[in-house]
Amino acid sequence: MKISRLWTKDFSLITVATILSAIGGEAMNLPISLLVFDQTKSTMMSAIIMVCGMLPDVILPVFIAPLIDKGSKKKWIVGLDLLMALIFLGTGFYILRNPFNYMFYVIFTLIIGTISVFYRLSYMAWYPDLIPVGMEQKGYAVSGTIYPTITIVMAPVSAFLYKNVALGYIFMFVALLMGISVAAEMYITEVRSKVQEKYAFKQYKDDILEGFHYLKSRKEFEISIPI
Repeated sequence: MKISRLWTKDFSLITVATILSAIGGEAMNLPISLLVFDQTKSTMMSAIIMVCGMLPDVILPVFIAPLIDKGSKKKWIVGLDLLMALIFLGTGFYILRNPFNYMFYVIFTLIIGTISVFYRLSYMAWYPDLIPVGMEQKGYAVSGTIYPTITIVMAPVSAFLYKNVALGYIFMFVALLMGISVAAEMYITEVRSKVQEKYAFKQYKDDILEGFHYLKSRKEFEISIPI
């Protein structure tokens, strides 16, 4: 009988890519927050930046999930990481050559927050396919430890970088990490069960309505349960 092992090529590559993306994200979150507060001295303006990062996650998932579900998860992941790398690289050059501009960071945070929603949904849809059969519990345990661990480790590192390295160079460093992540993801094998048919707008609309109906039925079910 063939014994499954967790650390296959594909699982190892997606884990490395996830770690690099997590490091990149955590390397930027704290420095941006510190910069905005240092420059504005306003907790309100700092809070607006945080809200801009979270707002896309509140609004977009139900509308974009059907698009991701019908397409190639690998193409989504690779394309979004590549887009992020280019944005971080361009932002790094911009910051090094221009003074602080609050609206620039508001727009930047909204864009990155929006891309992150697409990325996270694609990742959640693809990740189960990359865990070897029978290794699901161990695979999800590995995934579940990455972001908490990176968050703890990167908090002091990010603060140190902010104090000692120009923010533009930190953006460039993150772009490099994203580029390496893209290289790893490109070598992951994607197995698609069937060729996807052309996804028409009517089908997209039906999927959205079905999702809303499901959420409504879940809400009614939860309310009907006695406490």
